[in-house]
Amino acid sequence: MKTVLAVDDELSVREAYRLILSDRYRVLQAEDGPAALKILNETHVDLVLLDMVMPSMSGMEVLDAIARIDRDIPVIVVTAVKSVSSAVDAIKRGAREYVIKPFDVDELALKVDQTLADHQKDCELTLLREAELQGFESIVGNSPALTQALTMAKRAMQVDSTVLITGESGTGKDLIARAIHTGGARANKAFVAVACCAIPHQLVESELFGHEKGSFTGATEKRIGKMQVADRGTLFLDEIGEMPLEAQSKLLRVLQDGRFYPVGSTKVIEVDVRFVCATNRNLRDAITQGIFREDLYYRVNVLNIETPPLRRRKEDIPSLVNFFIAKQRLRVNAKVKRFAPDAMNVMTRYEWPGNVRELQNMVERILVMNMTVEEIRAEHLAGILTPSQPSEASAPAAVSSLSEFEGLTLEEATRRVERHLITRALEEASYVQSRAAEALGTTRRILKYKMDQLGLDQGASAAKEAS
Repeated sequence: MKTVLAVDDELSVREAYRLILSDRYRVLQAEDGPAALKILNETHVDLVLLDMVMPSMSGMEVLDAIARIDRDIPVIVVTAVKSVSSAVDAIKRGAREYVIKPFDVDELALKVDQTLADHQKDCELTLLREAELQGFESIVGNSPALTQALTMAKRAMQVDSTVLITGESGTGKDLIARAIHTGGARANKAFVAVACCAIPHQLVESELFGHEKGSFTGATEKRIGKMQVADRGTLFLDEIGEMPLEAQSKLLRVLQDGRFYPVGSTKVIEVDVRFVCATNRNLRDAITQGIFREDLYYRVNVLNIETPPLRRRKEDIPSLVNFFIAKQRLRVNAKVKRFAPDAMNVMTRYEWPGNVRELQNMVERILVMNMTVEEIRAEHLAGILTPSQPSEASAPAAVSSLSEFEGLTLEEATRRVERHLITRALEEASYVQSRAAEALGTTRRILKYKMDQLGLDQGASAAKEAS
């Protein structure tokens, strides 16, 4: 049974909604905006009936807040005859329909039924489009190395076993994960991605498992975790090697019996989740270092898929370049249609340390810098990409000579190289740490740790991240 949330400051109106709809819908009630938002944060709701005039928060403010929680929840606004214009404004801001007070009982029921039916069709169309974009068809190339990875991924698609995708940053691990979900038995359920490297350590458990109100400083409301959101679907744990040990222990239990406790709760939650994990770390090394649990490793490494670096599948570069041209040329308003053979030769001779992600960014950069030409030739790549050295987009310039390291200890030399590489990457990324970390093939958390170790100023980069 689908759930309708009735939001109105008048109890009689809320009760009217309940009487009209309760024979085929579960009807929840909220007397004002804050109460409605609390319910939406804690409970799945399929449709909202929203009065436009209420105390504490206007209907328009509540509508905007609903969009921030979940833009896909259909909202029917309810308004008096004299304020129809506000209902029209609400439609422009995302509401699906409006009803005028005093409303006809049959008309209200019909609009609720029709809005939910239309929303269901929209969701199905979206799933179909996503399947087209995110299935194996979206993975470009037919090299032996890629074919081997896709063969294993298609086997994983046919079963419900846990998958571990390994490979360097930028090799398309997330595309493989989505393709496995899209082609599998859970395709019509949620695909929930969690970037373990992007969440502060102290918040990882809350993000994954949810928390109760007051369970820690800052927990002002109850929150449902990604694990519960992914119930009956797929949970993609990207960069699982960055997960703190405390969260690893909790994850291990879910993998064992499908149960967990939200932070601060004594109520056990049961879920049915298919796990797909990815990492650019060597998890065996992480086990040796004491930062990854060995028992968890064996739990997640049931089916292993290795995504090959681009340097091992260079025969795919022409197809990838053409794919990215078609994908990006209209967006950046470029006339470029193709790369000449000499330009393609330069592209295939380069090592691509940032892999497919670097190639995609580089193609976009080349299009932007040569918007008026139809064919990119080798001369257009001068100063942008050369086969003998890393590109500016993927890695800082190499240290010019080994002579400057003479007389230094290995530790001192390593610190000097790291300082040079990180400083240059930050400069190239305009001090945006996430972009610099991506260019260096690491995570933002590790980059910040290295900056602290090396005594590099984080002021400019922190300000840039916040802006």
